[in-house]
Amino acid sequence: MVLTANCVAMGNKLIRELLSFTKKERTGIVSLLLIIFLLILSGMVIPFFIPQARPDFSKWEAEVNTYLTTDQDKTFPAKVLKPVAIDPNKVDSLCLVSMGLPEKVVANWMKYLKKGGVFRDKVGVKKIFGMTPELYAQLDSFLVFPVKPAAMNKQALSVARVDAAERITRDSNPAPFFKKKDKPGETILDLNSTDSINLVRIPGIGPVLASRIIRYRNLLGGYYAVSQLKEVYGLREENFRMASPFFRIESAVLKTFNVNYATLKELGHHPYIGYQTARKLLLLRERRGKFSAPGDLSAVITADSLSRLAPYLKFTQ
Repeated sequence: MVLTANCVAMGNKLIRELLSFTKKERTGIVSLLLIIFLLILSGMVIPFFIPQARPDFSKWEAEVNTYLTTDQDKTFPAKVLKPVAIDPNKVDSLCLVSMGLPEKVVANWMKYLKKGGVFRDKVGVKKIFGMTPELYAQLDSFLVFPVKPAAMNKQALSVARVDAAERITRDSNPAPFFKKKDKPGETILDLNSTDSINLVRIPGIGPVLASRIIRYRNLLGGYYAVSQLKEVYGLREENFRMASPFFRIESAVLKTFNVNYATLKELGHHPYIGYQTARKLLLLRERRGKFSAPGDLSAVITADSLSRLAPYLKFTQ
């Protein structure tokens, strides 16, 4: 018990020594607290006597607003596809990718078909997740749905014979097979607005040629003469003779471009110019200045090509 009491007494003495201060230490602590108080008080009082200029953020805010407005107004060009005539229910992923469709759209398309889904019309394709209006607009004319057996008629029978008809065009006398298609006077199509479904009805035109005719129309910016069909790759003279009576140009609203402001890509993309001639045109434009008439291009474009190209040109200064 005596040992315990001694330990307690020693502990109390130690605590008192740790917590007790000398007169000099107490004075130092009070002085330090007073200095801290005065510093805090001066920080609160000084702004009332010395006004500080507030930073002007108006210029920065204006630049931010301008950037946000410009960013919202940005329009990104739609991806240009290379479509061909397809049956949406039988197409494979390789074909869709080769046409230029985004991988996400292709994956959703294939997933829908694997689950047993069936596209009954073009609207179904439009609803594929990821299919934008711009992409669908490029595919619309190339979507072909086979006619049901119950609705078979002369048109359906002619479509069913399309593949055989194209093979026969290599023969010297393909006429008997084309008699099953429309006859001159029965169908007249506007070459600038018709789609691939109507094109395959025409003698001498199959799915492959139909897709090429539409693709070439898009590259040109529209046809201004039926004779331009002769320029379509793979369309032979005998095909043109059989098909031309079924066509006419009604909506001759061509997609023109300003040759004074067109880029190398825009010029080179046109079938009547090409990239080699486009480079020469840009050099000529830099050397001589802006063009004012088709004749100004004659230094780099032949007379024949220039006459065909002229309807697509604009010369706005």
